[in-house]
Amino acid sequence: MVMEPIPSYEELIWLFEAEPVYRYAEDERTAGYEFGWRELWPYTAVTFQTARAGYDIEMYIEPGYEVVRLRLRVAPGGAELLDLDLRGVRSVGVERIHGRELLRLDFPDDSPASTLWLRMKPDVAVLWSYDLTN
Repeated sequence: MVMEPIPSYEELIWLFEAEPVYRYAEDERTAGYEFGWRELWPYTAVTFQTARAGYDIEMYIEPGYEVVRLRLRVAPGGAELLDLDLRGVRSVGVERIHGRELLRLDFPDDSPASTLWLRMKPDVAVLWSYDLTN
């Protein structure tokens, strides 16, 4: 199943302040063609990376397969603080609220996982709850 709505890659580029790394770029060049990840969106895999407030943040996303992996490390090259391999992600979006920039990951209504928030500015924080009683 494809994430619905499909994440806006323009908003993700704005949030991470960088173009993502396209997983198959080198393979395509070697084979003699380049589709580019935008042409294949959402059925492709890209990784967004940025450094914020002393942390390295990485998000691997495959919207066509509802897959997201979030990683948070102490910068530069320090200890890993968070590594989440998330399946069944319904949607990914960007929120701008009261001077804060947030990454929002939503899960299906029948999932025990609630919305995951990754605040990226002005500081870095993760807010997520999981309820097995649901």
